[in-house]
Amino acid sequence: MKNSLFILMVFLFSLPYVGISQELATVTKKDSKVYVVGVSKNEDAINAADKLVDDLKDWSYWEVKSTKDEADFVLKVDIKTSKGVTLTSWGGTSYSLIAQITDKSGDVLWESSQYKASPNGTNGFNAANAVVKKFVRALKKKFKE
Repeated sequence: MKNSLFILMVFLFSLPYVGISQELATVTKKDSKVYVVGVSKNEDAINAADKLVDDLKDWSYWEVKSTKDEADFVLKVDIKTSKGVTLTSWGGTSYSLIAQITDKSGDVLWESSQYKASPNGTNGFNAANAVVKKFVRALKKKFKE
């Protein structure tokens, strides 16, 4: 009896997550249309968001649209920048990126992990490209073709 009650509780608590994951899979399937919006007004962050759009177009898993009305879903990108010496770099601009996939009404269907990059020799001292590449690599892994 206790075991059945436990299974029922787990099932009931997992229902909202099943609905969200099914909606995410439906909205973000291959050849869906995405609108990318950057949250930051910082020029470096805007340039990184533009790089993300270019990389998404190169990937061609989704069709990138120029307006929200044309899209099936929205990729909301929050890119933060910081300048100066950090533990991982000797100066320059470091980047942090978190993204959300929302439906057109603004309901969050998925949120990414935080991706960070600082300028160093391994990324050609281009942290903006590095953080975008990390994020796109994670998208490719999550939304396998």
